[in-house]
Amino acid sequence: MNVVLIEAIPLLLRAISQALETKPEITIIHQAPNLQKLEAILLETRPDLLWLDATIPEVQDGSAFQSIHRQYPNMKILIFGAGETLPVIRKYFKQGISAYLPKSADATEIAAALDTLDAGELYVPKSLNETLANWLTDPLRKKKPGCKLTHREKEILQLIVEEFTTTEIAKKLYIGQCTVETHRIKLIQKLGVKNVAGLVREAIQRQLYLC
Repeated sequence: MNVVLIEAIPLLLRAISQALETKPEITIIHQAPNLQKLEAILLETRPDLLWLDATIPEVQDGSAFQSIHRQYPNMKILIFGAGETLPVIRKYFKQGISAYLPKSADATEIAAALDTLDAGELYVPKSLNETLANWLTDPLRKKKPGCKLTHREKEILQLIVEEFTTTEIAKKLYIGQCTVETHRIKLIQKLGVKNVAGLVREAIQRQLYLC
């Protein structure tokens, strides 16, 4: 995986670079403390992953990656966060990012995020899963009747109905546990329920699981 790394704090830039370089499948093709010449660099290198520091103003308002995502739809974008609120994080995902990682993340979590992205899945850190699920299922938020689920979402929903645990689902589908949790949150949001019991009820009532 070829990575372009943008981090405003030199010490963090060096630490992240060192952490990423411990993974043999990662190659950092460019690193910088700002977004100068970023468009030219992306055009020349066409990386697999763009790692962006959330404290950079152009990242905070989304202008740094909205057009980039349209130009390079296959390139993954990771936002290295700095305590953003849940609505802001949700907005990032709607604008096309593939992963959000807090700056409190250790080497293990960074590795998990990269493995999840390499598998073609979105990454939401475990520390946000429960909070994000609660925000997405706020009673004031409207249920989406007739929503369509992806094949993978139906697979995971069926396994939830069959009472498989997150660990068991991850092993069965050859994906990470964080990926399973991310799908579970999306299912909760799409079906407008509050917990796993609600998912099971809706799955049965709407016959959403796979035949």
